[in-house]
Amino acid sequence: MVNHRVLVLVDDLFWRAKIDHAVKSAGSDAVFVANPGALDDEANVSETGVVFVDLSLRAEPFSAVAAFKKTVAGKAIPVVGFYEHVRKDLKEKAVAAGFDDVLSRALFSERMADIVFKYALPGGTRVEETENSLPEE
Repeated sequence: MVNHRVLVLVDDLFWRAKIDHAVKSAGSDAVFVANPGALDDEANVSETGVVFVDLSLRAEPFSAVAAFKKTVAGKAIPVVGFYEHVRKDLKEKAVAAGFDDVLSRALFSERMADIVFKYALPGGTRVEETENSLPEE
């Protein structure tokens, strides 16, 4: 099974921790950057399975992603953006910039592990933890 890392463009500490936990729980590694300009330097086809982008970054990510999607690596590596559901304008900008998928934060949070399995760990399977029952008295 191939194990690719997840490259994450995020500057919000809450989402960084949430994504780090989900990616590690899936058995992959995350690399975090806050500057969209670092996307070309950090993403490479042999190591990166997917790029997650917080569309609410302080530094505007759309032009960097649009430029990245024109490169060889950008054509091969899917970019998934997530946004606050009240900011439909960010979704429209992401689609125009060439993002492969754009999800609301709630939907992204719900599907994050599945996205990691799909792109960073192809062939991997999610293991459901069974709930331990209490012994009968």
